[in-house]
Amino acid sequence: MSLRVLVIPEDPTNDQHVLKPICEKLFEELGRRARIEILKDPHLRGVTEALDPAQVRAIVDENEMIDLFLLLVDRDGRGPSPRLGNTNQARAREQDHPGRLIACLAVEEVEVWLLALHRDTLEARWPEVRSHEDSKEAYFDPLMARRGWTGEVGGGRKRAMRELGARWRGLLEVCDELRELRDRLGAWLASHPEG
Repeated sequence: MSLRVLVIPEDPTNDQHVLKPICEKLFEELGRRARIEILKDPHLRGVTEALDPAQVRAIVDENEMIDLFLLLVDRDGRGPSPRLGNTNQARAREQDHPGRLIACLAVEEVEVWLLALHRDTLEARWPEVRSHEDSKEAYFDPLMARRGWTGEVGGGRKRAMRELGARWRGLLEVCDELRELRDRLGAWLASHPEG
């Protein structure tokens, strides 16, 4: 029997094309079958809505058949204070729903996970890309334009994620938060054996 996993993004419109394949790959690596769904109703718009305690509680309460919720949003925000605020809120949402919800904040945006797959073609060094506050505008948008993918599904995200299978190990090497998420999922799965 496969697990039912619901991913809570800050905006499913484009993020789904990055988050779903990454989540599928995480569970594949951990050796468990999971049916990954991306939350589209309600259609969240922004990290503030995705981290709102009442919003998350309503999502969890309305989806009682879901085994695990993954709250996957951008860490972003300018300066250390907003970032720390997002981190603290993500931890609080986990504490609100112990054993049912795991949060992971993308440094700085989920598009950086996609960019990690293409870092050998970027016009900047990886540490600059990784730490840039507006990495989507500074690096993702130009990459999609150079490749001619901006008119494709998800603004090119779906096509760009085709590299995931061949570059999975490299992604985990340069994105600590995904390695940590994998390890946390492994621990969660160990405490929830297949039955």
